[in-house]
Amino acid sequence: MILKKNNIVLVGMTGVGKTTIGKILSKTTNFDFIDVDSEIEKASNMKIADFFIKYSEKEFRDVEKKILVRNLLNKNNTVISTGGGILGDTEIIEYIKDESISIFLDINLKILIKRLKKNFRNRPLLTSGNLEKTLTQMYKDRIEKYNKADIKILVDGLSINEIISKIICKLNGYEKN
Repeated sequence: MILKKNNIVLVGMTGVGKTTIGKILSKTTNFDFIDVDSEIEKASNMKIADFFIKYSEKEFRDVEKKILVRNLLNKNNTVISTGGGILGDTEIIEYIKDESISIFLDINLKILIKRLKKNFRNRPLLTSGNLEKTLTQMYKDRIEKYNKADIKILVDGLSINEIISKIICKLNGYEKN
């Protein structure tokens, strides 16, 4: 696949499936794959939750930004899966817009809550308080920035193959515009 911009960046809420979709999308497009959270874990030799405890969310966001920007500027033909809160920095949004095609994987909050009830161990922003209230507030705080993505895919009720097909179709349409 030949794109006008070198990379594809997946954004969306924690637990929406950015990493899973990213890995398969990269194989489908013959692109490389990078998961920003995994890169942070490799660089720090710590799980994300442990990093938050030891250093703070601010330090995490600084490292997250450095890793994303370095990859956007130095990689070509790469699918990049980001953390759910990465768009909190305006400069990051500009880098993503300038250096990639961004894809927002959206999901109904009720589905996301059900999905995350079983797995929020390595998601430090979800470990305290009421999961439903926390996710609802996070979504409200982030949706405006997520909606700035070049492409939006609602993943509700879709299989992984259906999501990948929709993304490929949208990418082909995006490139023609």
